[in-house]
Amino acid sequence: MLQPWLHLPPGPVVVIGADIPAITPDHIAGAFTDLGKNDLVFGPATDGGYWLVGAKRRPHIINPFSNVRWSTAHALDDTLAGTPNGAHIGFVETLSDVDDVADFKRGAL
Repeated sequence: MLQPWLHLPPGPVVVIGADIPAITPDHIAGAFTDLGKNDLVFGPATDGGYWLVGAKRRPHIINPFSNVRWSTAHALDDTLAGTPNGAHIGFVETLSDVDDVADFKRGAL
């Protein structure tokens, strides 16, 4: 998952989920701003995953995505555990995603 970003030209990249109803342009702009002082930036989701991940990708590309238990409450923690020591990590606002009908009914929208 997210492997295509490993093959893009160098430079900042931000990937967002398509199931984040509260996302605004300011969230995306904030992530790019945070990449000015961090190697990686995450938008935590309320379920333990994340709705946004961004990477500076210079001077090198960091790949923290091995050994991630995707679609679980451990996804963010697993990804953070895969980051190299000394990597600067930033966080933007925590938002809810809609993974199933229960999320929808809980008012994630």
